[in-house]
Amino acid sequence: MNFHHDEFQLAREYSENHAFELLTPAQVQQIKTRGRKLHAWFRSHSLTHNAISISVILSIFAVDWFGFINLARWILSSHQGIPALVLTAIFTGIAHSWLLYTLAVYSLHEGAAHNLIFPSRGTVSRAASFLAENLCRLSNTEPHPYAEAHKSHHGHFGTERDAEFLNFVFPHRLWAMLLPLASFFNFSDFYVHRSPSFTRSTALSLAISAAYTLCYLSLLYRLFGLLFPIIVFLLLPHVGFYLDRLRQFTEHNLMPLDTTSGARSLGVGFWGILVGGGPWGQPCHMAHHLVPSIPWYQQILLHRFIARVLTPDQRKQFLLSPVLGFPVLLCTLIRDAHRLSRHAPARLRLKTG
Repeated sequence: MNFHHDEFQLAREYSENHAFELLTPAQVQQIKTRGRKLHAWFRSHSLTHNAISISVILSIFAVDWFGFINLARWILSSHQGIPALVLTAIFTGIAHSWLLYTLAVYSLHEGAAHNLIFPSRGTVSRAASFLAENLCRLSNTEPHPYAEAHKSHHGHFGTERDAEFLNFVFPHRLWAMLLPLASFFNFSDFYVHRSPSFTRSTALSLAISAAYTLCYLSLLYRLFGLLFPIIVFLLLPHVGFYLDRLRQFTEHNLMPLDTTSGARSLGVGFWGILVGGGPWGQPCHMAHHLVPSIPWYQQILLHRFIARVLTPDQRKQFLLSPVLGFPVLLCTLIRDAHRLSRHAPARLRLKTG
């Protein structure tokens, strides 16, 4: 993801002129104290943590390979005809794309960026950690570019050294990544999960992703014929990618350039699980930024603690409202971003002239 100086200037302008209710030092201290206790438990219960990590990975593959395939076979055994096949293929394609997305987020973020899936303490754990952080390649993503950018994001949040700067994003960069086949072609630089140019790592991810897809495609072809895999892999492979772009567009956009108050959380309701990439994805992003050293299940616990600590106005600022919270947030961000950027070129020229 390239750094856009005009977006940085607009983010700074918005942060300076918008009335935010930042976390107080007392609130931050409460949250970090709770976070340290959670981290101490995590460090002292490695076997339990590893069992949780293995369960997550195996569950994703089991649901993807067996759950939805068996469900599709059961549906099509009792409902014949093209309409039933098409509807079942659409459901299977969306589910498969989302499951690969949730696996990729888990592998990239918890694995490659933070080494939290199987913390490296010995030969076996290092091997397991290596495999876990490279699972994202099944979705044609690359662990190392993401990890480098994400570490910069935490270390230099909200500054010009933030390689994953997201506090203001022009909506047209998002729209370009929601075009058909955007997950394969760089219609915009609004991504951080792959190299901007073709590299050996890119080739490796492409080969692994293609091999996995061919295995899945051949299985579906043998079970359901040609039309089914065509729908799953040609029409619906990008659903998870689109959700990932929406997630990154909303996590920090138009939030303060402040390390403790610069992120919002989608929560662990419907929208947080869907857009955030599952409970082991990033539905509790505010908690993660405040205490980045704890794994996903403890982020959920900390998220609930934070919600109790916040004032009513802070909850509106940092958390989603019930039911339609995410669509309302997305529409609000797009509206405000358009409003802020409408005369941006003139303002920026005045500031730099």
